[in-house]
Amino acid sequence: MKTLLIVLIIAAVAVGLMMAALGLKMLLHREHEFRRPCANADPKTGRCANCTCDKKIKNR
Repeated sequence: MKTLLIVLIIAAVAVGLMMAALGLKMLLHREHEFRRPCANADPKTGRCANCTCDKKIKNR
């Protein structure tokens, strides 16, 4: 029982470190841009078509 608890603690710490590293990579990687895409796009033009997207985002 004690060994199982130690293994679970080590696994939780390892997963936590991996998630923290991924978050740090996403914050520090400035050459990529994370955008919220519009779900309703006009198939002919590719622009947002009457959706609830933020209107500040430029249409494609």
